Amino acid sequence: MIPKPHYSLINTSIGGDPAVVVVNAALRTFTDRQALPWHLRISIDCKQLSANGMPTIEEDDILQMQEAIIAPLLQSNQNAVFLARITSRGERVLLYRVYDPEVADNTLKKIISKPSPLREWDYRMEEDPDWELAQPELKLLAHDLRYN
Repeated sequence: MIPKPHYSLINTSIGGDPAVVVVNAALRTFTDRQALPWHLRISIDCKQLSANGMPTIEEDDILQMQEAIIAPLLQSNQNAVFLARITSRGERVLLYRVYDPEVADNTLKKIISKPSPLREWDYRMEEDPDWELAQPELKLLAHDLRYN
């Protein structure tokens, strides 16, 4: 059973650059991890950036609209669960855990083939039954006092 999401906002950095990460904290203690053995990484290119490499307010609105197109279709029938959103260095990265990679791949191919996306984006999906690829984001929660 997929846990009800609980989101944690973390201000951090990648190298010397600022990063804003939203993590689904409910997955930190999720015990049925073998049900979601695939790691999906969606990268969306940002166009309008502030001086620190973060998207402007206007750009963030566009990124949220792009995510609103992708997320519901990807998460239909509980085939994918949101893990994290990372915004840094002129890029927004969406991470999901996936049950059936063929369903997710077909869904994403349909979305990406539509003309004139709000922003250019691509994706990569890897089998990751031990959730090693999810650890960097889940470990960020270890520094959050609400979860310790």
